[in-house]
Amino acid sequence: METSNLLFSIVVPIYNVEIYLEDCIKSVLNQSFASFELILVDDGSTDNSSVICDLYGKKDQRIQVIHKVNGGLVSARKAGIAIAKGKYAVCLDSDDWIDENHLLELSKIIEEYSPDVVCFNHFEVNEGDSSVCNIPFREGLYSREDIMKEIYPYIIQTSKGIAFPPTIWAKVYKMELYRKEQMEVDNRIKIGEDAACTIPCIINANSMFILDKSLYYYRRNNISMTKNKKPFSWDTPELIEMHLRKRVKTNEANLQEQISRRTVHALINVVKTQFYRDEKYRRIKKEIKSEISRPMYIRALRESRFKGGSFISICRFFLVHNIYFPFYVLSKIR
Repeated sequence: METSNLLFSIVVPIYNVEIYLEDCIKSVLNQSFASFELILVDDGSTDNSSVICDLYGKKDQRIQVIHKVNGGLVSARKAGIAIAKGKYAVCLDSDDWIDENHLLELSKIIEEYSPDVVCFNHFEVNEGDSSVCNIPFREGLYSREDIMKEIYPYIIQTSKGIAFPPTIWAKVYKMELYRKEQMEVDNRIKIGEDAACTIPCIINANSMFILDKSLYYYRRNNISMTKNKKPFSWDTPELIEMHLRKRVKTNEANLQEQISRRTVHALINVVKTQFYRDEKYRRIKKEIKSEISRPMYIRALRESRFKGGSFISICRFFLVHNIYFPFYVLSKIR
């Protein structure tokens, strides 16, 4: 396959998704736009996912297959993007699928404007029902100045807890920008890994286009999510904060406080999920008190400010004053 003029490289990280994988692959192979390569990264699957990858890899020369030891989503994306040849990077999760005109619509924007990043809407599919998730910003081209003026105030997290959509798969990126930022993301980050890459990509972009079209189908599997309720790692908010402070110029548009807000929001989620554990309340409470006393978390709680009365503002108040029972209640109802 001629790769010198490829427009898109589509990277699909794969781990034990045999039930959905073929739908994902077929949605790419049936694209109405031809200039792409598909990179399937089998991240140590133990089901038939690896077999499916190889079958399609042998049938279609546009497909490259990587088999690697399980290392998580970030490491799988890195492995795929390391060999990508396209001018733009496309991220696709292996249990989702894309519209047949996905690449065609994006190619039109790229041909006319050549933006560093293109963002678009998506469908959220839940047990057969679907709803449109729109980007709540104006459609069109954003210059560097536009991004700073219109997007920066929302890029990480506002005082109302609002953030620019961080989903990595609802965007495409110029390859050199995406590869640089993705390779910097710590492999240990398991929750919030999208934002760790997309936030620096947008902040460092010279141009961006927001397209008011839904081109991606995100599969929300509530049954699976319920069965897999597990406590989040205490390290994740700290890892992401360290990463963002390294990759983001925090003296612009109050980004430093936005990072602190995001850390507190993530910390709230971590605290809640600790009560998924089948352990005594007192033991979990003791661990929470110890973990949130990390210097970075103390600073984030001190520096972050949210609008009074908001859910996050109330939860922050509980953490500051060592009140944990509300998080136990939340763990049972959310």
